[in-house]
Amino acid sequence: MSSDGPSNGTVEVFEQAATSYDRTGVSFFGPFGAELVRRAGIRPGEQVLDVGCGRGAVLFPAAQATGPTGQVTGIDLAPAMVALTAEDVTRAGLTHVDVRVGDAQQPGFPEGSFDAVLAGLVVFLLPDPGQALRAYARLLRPAGRLAVSTFAAQDPAFVAALDALAGHLPADRPRPAPAADPFADDAAITATMAAAGLTVTAINEHRVDSRFRDVDHWMEWMWSHGGRALLRHIPAHRLEAATTDAARALEPANRPGGGLTLTTAVRITVATPHPAAEPPETS
Repeated sequence: MSSDGPSNGTVEVFEQAATSYDRTGVSFFGPFGAELVRRAGIRPGEQVLDVGCGRGAVLFPAAQATGPTGQVTGIDLAPAMVALTAEDVTRAGLTHVDVRVGDAQQPGFPEGSFDAVLAGLVVFLLPDPGQALRAYARLLRPAGRLAVSTFAAQDPAFVAALDALAGHLPADRPRPAPAADPFADDAAITATMAAAGLTVTAINEHRVDSRFRDVDHWMEWMWSHGGRALLRHIPAHRLEAATTDAARALEPANRPGGGLTLTTAVRITVATPHPAAEPPETS
């Protein structure tokens, strides 16, 4: 891990979640990953980098899109994520896919290595998103493109449930105050990309409905991803009360036939590197 990379705590969260990450029977990362690959326009034979690959929500659709004549490389800082995803790749017989431990903040590849860099729901988790985007721009070939997904809107019931859980944190661990969001809207995204040497070619919104059997299933899902960062700080003796309060907050998401449905919207941004400056003419 580089000194500028994600904190040990962030990596630990995803390391602990690796075995259940995207494995709780909830439709969430998969549909978003497939749409990211579709919007990126991955073509057969291309060289693709998937940063923060997790358990492969972007990696596997990208591998299908490039076909065996292409190459897809996935990197993640959590060794358990990498090991489990590499096993999945081997079982699937995808010889054109490579998964390795690597830093999404500063990927260690030569300039101009890839036709596409994909970042699914990861850039906003990094210590310095702008630095990461500049690194991705350098990795792209002149005709390459970057595709990233960032949150556009969380279901109001989900937000209320998070607030209910946060109410059970110890007094010495308040919930972090919201920071300025470089991906808050289309204008902010366009400016953030421009500062990183990238020109936005498209921003599209994509929504996914995620269904849960009940609040316990929702809590299981929360433990399986970055939500663990909040849950692990709630004292064990307060988890039952926290779950009860979350269930109350989630009531607007109840379905008539039972269970819960939460709708999440993300923005998928596709950008290309600014063209290199032309050398001055000599007389």
